[in-house]
Amino acid sequence: MKNTLLASCLIIPLVTSCSFEGEMKKIEHKAALINKYENVALKLAKENRELRAEVKRLEFDIQKLKQDKAFSNKGGHAEESLASNSHGEAPAHGGGHGESHSAAPSRAIASVKPAAFEVKKDLVEWKTYKWSADDMVKIADKEFKAKNFEKAAQFYTSLVNYYPDFKHLDDEFYFKAGISAYESGEHHEWTLKHFGVLMNKYPTSQYFRSAKLWVALTHMKMGDKAKFFATVEEFRKKYRNTNEWKILSSYYEKIEEKTNE
Repeated sequence: MKNTLLASCLIIPLVTSCSFEGEMKKIEHKAALINKYENVALKLAKENRELRAEVKRLEFDIQKLKQDKAFSNKGGHAEESLASNSHGEAPAHGGGHGESHSAAPSRAIASVKPAAFEVKKDLVEWKTYKWSADDMVKIADKEFKAKNFEKAAQFYTSLVNYYPDFKHLDDEFYFKAGISAYESGEHHEWTLKHFGVLMNKYPTSQYFRSAKLWVALTHMKMGDKAKFFATVEEFRKKYRNTNEWKILSSYYEKIEEKTNE
């Protein structure tokens, strides 16, 4: 009897110990699974953020291509063929070109000494060719349509500087000049100048809202985040259902993601 009681006393702790160890193993296994699931969830969340950012980037590219196509088509009325010189464009004057520009209208436009600007390579060469205003706008439109934005930007800006009273300096002109300067990647001041004139002179223009967008993106390029975020907030309140808001919000979300990483 005593031996039976003794054996029982030894078995109970052993059984309890085995049960405890079994429970601990179950807990450890469960914890390992939870940890594994958490790691997988974090990985999937990161991949999801990256995919969302990629989708936004693609949406931006699509919207930008649509705008480029729209404005390129509008510029299609400009004549494609200019008489050849060593650079492939027509000089301002002289009887050798194939178009009959009368000298009087071009000379009647007020021409002033342009504000000096520095470029890596002068593609206008005003001192050599003395372009007329008509020829300059045709060349600028032609280069804009071909997406040669640096050359287009130089001709648009030179035209404004040399012929500030030219009759075709309208809202579409300033919009294409601003886009060219922005896309060149070199001339932030020109971008802000052209879009600034557009917004000040043509507040009811169909290009007004887009001009505000490109100004905001230029401020971001220049590191002026305060002005960029101010425009984002303005669009959030006034223009939520526009293509411009989609573009701005995609940039805003990318900045937020980088900040939160």
